Amino acid sequence: METASLPLDTAPLGGRYTLLARIGEGGSAEVYRVHDTLLDRDVALKIAHGHMPQADRQRFLREIRTLARLSHPGVVAVYDIGEQNGRVYFTMPLLSGGPISLLGPLEDDPASLGHFLTAASFAARALHHVHAAGLVHRDLTPGNILLDAHGLPRIMDFGLVALSEYSRHLTRSGVTLGTPQYMAPEQARGVGVGPWSDLYALGAVLYRAACGSPPFVGDSDQSILFQHVYEEPTDPRELNPAIPDALATVLLGLLAKRREDRPATGEALAAQIALARRDIWARQASGQYRGGRTRSGEHPDGPLNPAALQLAWALPLSGEITWPSAVVGQGPLVAVGTRKGELHLVGASGETREQLPAGDEVTAPATFGAGSVLYGSWDGHLRRASLSAPSSTVLWSHKTRAEITGAPTVWGDRILVSSRDGHLHAVSLKSGELVWAYRASGPVAVSPLVWAGTAIVADEEGWVHAVDAVTGTLLWKVQLQTVHATPALAPLGRDADGREEAALLLATWPGEVHALHLYRQGRAQLNSQEPLLWTYDLEDEIWAAPAICGQNVVVAGWGGQVRALTVRGGDDVWMHRLDGRVTASPVVSGGHVYVASESGELLALAGDSGEVRWRQREAVGVQATPLAAGGALYVAFMDGTLRAYR
Repeated sequence: METASLPLDTAPLGGRYTLLARIGEGGSAEVYRVHDTLLDRDVALKIAHGHMPQADRQRFLREIRTLARLSHPGVVAVYDIGEQNGRVYFTMPLLSGGPISLLGPLEDDPASLGHFLTAASFAARALHHVHAAGLVHRDLTPGNILLDAHGLPRIMDFGLVALSEYSRHLTRSGVTLGTPQYMAPEQARGVGVGPWSDLYALGAVLYRAACGSPPFVGDSDQSILFQHVYEEPTDPRELNPAIPDALATVLLGLLAKRREDRPATGEALAAQIALARRDIWARQASGQYRGGRTRSGEHPDGPLNPAALQLAWALPLSGEITWPSAVVGQGPLVAVGTRKGELHLVGASGETREQLPAGDEVTAPATFGAGSVLYGSWDGHLRRASLSAPSSTVLWSHKTRAEITGAPTVWGDRILVSSRDGHLHAVSLKSGELVWAYRASGPVAVSPLVWAGTAIVADEEGWVHAVDAVTGTLLWKVQLQTVHATPALAPLGRDADGREEAALLLATWPGEVHALHLYRQGRAQLNSQEPLLWTYDLEDEIWAAPAICGQNVVVAGWGGQVRALTVRGGDDVWMHRLDGRVTASPVVSGGHVYVASESGELLALAGDSGEVRWRQREAVGVQATPLAAGGALYVAFMDGTLRAYR
């Protein structure tokens, strides 16, 4: 078969398409980036190989006819069809976002999960449209589900699509077509292929994206096909502990061996994804300090209209509430600790649900997870209490060597917690037993951050430590300045080599804000060519953690100034000054930045301009980070009063 590429200097195909670059090749065709001179736009052109066998030519023509029949935003469209020297071609949109697998491996933060769930639901509905037209794709792979410029998937490469009569013919003849890593058990056996087989394949593709690895791997196609038929996939949470429980359930359901145990249709799958999304946000979005494991400071379900906020209720608690406390929440519960040695669980209507005891002050933020709440105290104990009715019960207590001032971070089946003597502990979520311990260079006051399977913690000697979250071994470290505030992490997309990049934002006590350039290669790596993206001197002490608002990072100085800087360059965007000192970390929700001062001033600022959208003054100051959740703003005041504004 002749497979020679077209010369790029050839005359425009059809008198219209100028070849710019070859971007792909398959068994029967090659794909080019071309410029449509008639409409003055770049498109993709797929042209059949020359002198191809008649069966391959018919399959190529069938792909064109199939795409022409389908009209859905999730299915690639046919723009034009033509022929050049006996070679049939057609044009379609140029998809620049890459394969859907680039959405992972997943991180447990609003941005990463939100993009993944939106794309998965979009693909499910597109597949439903394909099936409703009486078609079966038969070869869904990451390379056949490409992302457009907006991150939405388009299903393409319908060369193996089967109408019902064709499907029956293939089944009778025992022909197995498709890609082994994403092939349903019945397709691997050559029997009973149908829409349920495509749903399995989509599940394998989404599993690959979420985990970074397909559900089955082997030394040969036969080995992989055997596993699809007879073996159960590894729980995705074992490969990537950042995958939420609700999403893991959806993925494993798609990969069920029996077709009856999979979602019935693409629409049914989209509904399952919607329920998983709701469960994830309700249980995890505001359940950890700083709004997720990337510590972005984003709370996705705060007040819809902050200008209309009014005091809904005020509840006096036991003891003062001081830095580094934070209000956290899950579902109908919010939690905050006091210096009297209790963690208070409060209902959304302002009623006390539980007062969980501790042996000493509870100033470290608590964490919700796995039907329980985790909280540390100054006596060095980390406790896990069940939230099961009728009352909370302490399930276990783990003793560290010094005061706990940072929030526990739940990562899969383990918890990461730091203590003042510089130790970072990983303990079992189930039993509280120590898994590993790492010693930093100095005292630690911040919460550990997890990204790309890497635990990142900064100490008061100025060292930033990156530790393998599985083993506790040091990956790298770099020295900056004393850090009292938990870092934030902002995604930066992908570099020219396809590696996921991020900016680690560190606000130091002397007032300098540093952006470290990280990339994902297995675990998080520091970019040795450009380790420091930028530094900004706030010329003020910083005790508050930075927060990410879109493309900006918001930092607050102790003297009262709040600044928004661009994540990529550290350039000034806006500045606002509060009346009092600021130790509480700013939080972001719905494009607004919520800040509180030690003088009792509460503000909602527009994230893009810094304009004041709401202001409230109270007689008592705030040092604890507020919570924006369930349409309300919860603020814990230094005198031990918890107030809700709706």
